[in-house]
Amino acid sequence: MKAAPSSPPLLRRRTLLQIGALGLAAGLAGCAQGRSRPTLRAPADILPSLWRRQLPAPWRFEPLSGSTPFQTPWPNPTDLLALTDGWWSSLTPDQLQSVAAPALAARLGALGQRFLEDAPPEWRSKLLPVGVSPYVLVFRREGRALPPADDGWMTLLDPALKGKVLLPASPRLLISLADHMDRSDGLRRLRQAAISFDDRYGLNWLLQGDARVAVLPLQRCMQALKRDPRLTAVLPNSGSPLHWTLLARPADTAEPLPQAWVSEAWTPPLLTRLLAQGWIPPLPREELLEAGGRIATDLRDLVLPPQEVWLRAWTLYPPTAAEVLRLQQRWSTSAP
Repeated sequence: MKAAPSSPPLLRRRTLLQIGALGLAAGLAGCAQGRSRPTLRAPADILPSLWRRQLPAPWRFEPLSGSTPFQTPWPNPTDLLALTDGWWSSLTPDQLQSVAAPALAARLGALGQRFLEDAPPEWRSKLLPVGVSPYVLVFRREGRALPPADDGWMTLLDPALKGKVLLPASPRLLISLADHMDRSDGLRRLRQAAISFDDRYGLNWLLQGDARVAVLPLQRCMQALKRDPRLTAVLPNSGSPLHWTLLARPADTAEPLPQAWVSEAWTPPLLTRLLAQGWIPPLPREELLEAGGRIATDLRDLVLPPQEVWLRAWTLYPPTAAEVLRLQQRWSTSAP
């Protein structure tokens, strides 16, 4: 009996190569599944979704939740944090490392540079300001009645608005506003004027409740200002507290900050779209003016106010232990 012919050498080599390629692909897939992807974490409403969706692979976003989202230990992995200045005091400098992004820091305009220069020295290298929004007065028109004329933050003490003012749930911010009023009893009267203290649902209160005016960061009310003709916003000429969006790198990560992703938000066309949402990167004024073509005409002065208004704006840095005690005492003695 004749032996069966053997397979051609070429076929055998091709089969072996195919088997080897499949094995290599399976091995790489297994490694990818076992290796964690770099992760950006933040409360869900911190970053504009328009920008967050541009986070490049292999990065991913995972939201932090709860009443103390920045309390450690953070979920593993946590390679980048996005926070507002209101959450800043939840962190300590030793929890973070340098953002190590000198090219981005060099692009900051006067406002961003001032933020870093005035920050406590131990924080300056560990935070990157990527967005800023002024607090504004948002009025809801009743019938044909126009909101009160702009009298700065003193408008909140108008007797016609008593019990109809919606304020942020931050004693520190309210004390700061009172300090910019020409009244020795400004803090007590401000608290008397409030219908509620609510950051998260302030806009809902204003649209559906009995409130007539709310104090909100511009970026949180910009879309409503476009949609609802009853709403009017005022940025006081005397200046405004600033709502900052910051990036920080945890101390134990080896992942560099995704600088190209930040740069994309600071460059048209994405910059133009973010400005139209009231989210303002702290870039030189000339760059912002050039990219501001999509801002609604009636809202333009809120997003790109005159330079002197920015110069009168202020930032609330984390208080020292002595300042905390002083603020607590002042808040306690101002109770209505």
